[in-house]
Amino acid sequence: IFVVGISCWYLLKKRNREFALASIKIGAIFGLVASLLSVWTGDGSGYQIAQTQPMKLAAVEGLYEGGTNVGLVGIGVLNPEKKTYNDGKDPFLFRFEIPSMLSFLAERNVDGYVPGITNIIEGGYQLKDGSKALSAAEKIERGKTAIGALAAYRAAKSAGHEEDAKVAYNVLQENIPYFGYGYIKDVNQLVPNVPLNFYAFRIMVILGGYFILFFIVVLFFIYKKDLSKMRWMHWIALLTIPLGYIAGQAGWVVAECGRQPWAIRDMLPTMAAISKLDVSSVQTTFFIFLLLFTVMLIAGVGIMVKAIKKGPDA
Repeated sequence: IFVVGISCWYLLKKRNREFALASIKIGAIFGLVASLLSVWTGDGSGYQIAQTQPMKLAAVEGLYEGGTNVGLVGIGVLNPEKKTYNDGKDPFLFRFEIPSMLSFLAERNVDGYVPGITNIIEGGYQLKDGSKALSAAEKIERGKTAIGALAAYRAAKSAGHEEDAKVAYNVLQENIPYFGYGYIKDVNQLVPNVPLNFYAFRIMVILGGYFILFFIVVLFFIYKKDLSKMRWMHWIALLTIPLGYIAGQAGWVVAECGRQPWAIRDMLPTMAAISKLDVSSVQTTFFIFLLLFTVMLIAGVGIMVKAIKKGPDA
């Protein structure tokens, strides 16, 4: 995107025409291939999320009530009055769905079952191994049991009581998959920010689709038309440059905010993943890094702008 955009800037300035067209051709080909590969890898990531982080998938889709043959929301507007999973309010003001697509993407089967936020919190649905999903409340209780067993194990070991330590260890092993839930105070803490994830995901996907279309159009004009004379396309290419950054950041928002409240899934929530450092120490380190990276950003942008202005003949 950057290569195509900057090359179009040269065409706007009527500079280095042959170099710019060659750069656009190479950039567009690689951009199209990379964009198509992103679709493939994104599909794989989506499948893995469905298998290992169902709450993230539900938040990304604004899916509260799951089921089979679940559709994928292509375009939608969330209801801002929807605050909790059980408040009885419709999660959407408007939505357009692709029928059964979410079930297909998540389970590779249009009849596949996809749990929603309410299902995950309340449990009771059948898992792939035939067992019933535990409710969030049950997981929290088992998490507290695991935390207590760990404390008992450490105390028994310190006191030299091997039998007590063995009993505590067995209890810990039985409940360790839910260890992190023991720190959760309210089941609503298990639900990520639905609007943030829902909209960030769609920004990422829509821009990804736009990039594919953009590169196809650029290549068509390169091979079939005279792109050097299409000033409107030059401006579109220039304005597309920041969209690549926005798409990347939207993807990171989904990745990091969608996994909340977990630092380590099911084992360590973010509210427990804290250190004993003073707040002032963390703030000082943060602002030092902020200053350093800001200086490097300004320097990097300055160097790039200077190099672009000089052009390939410099």
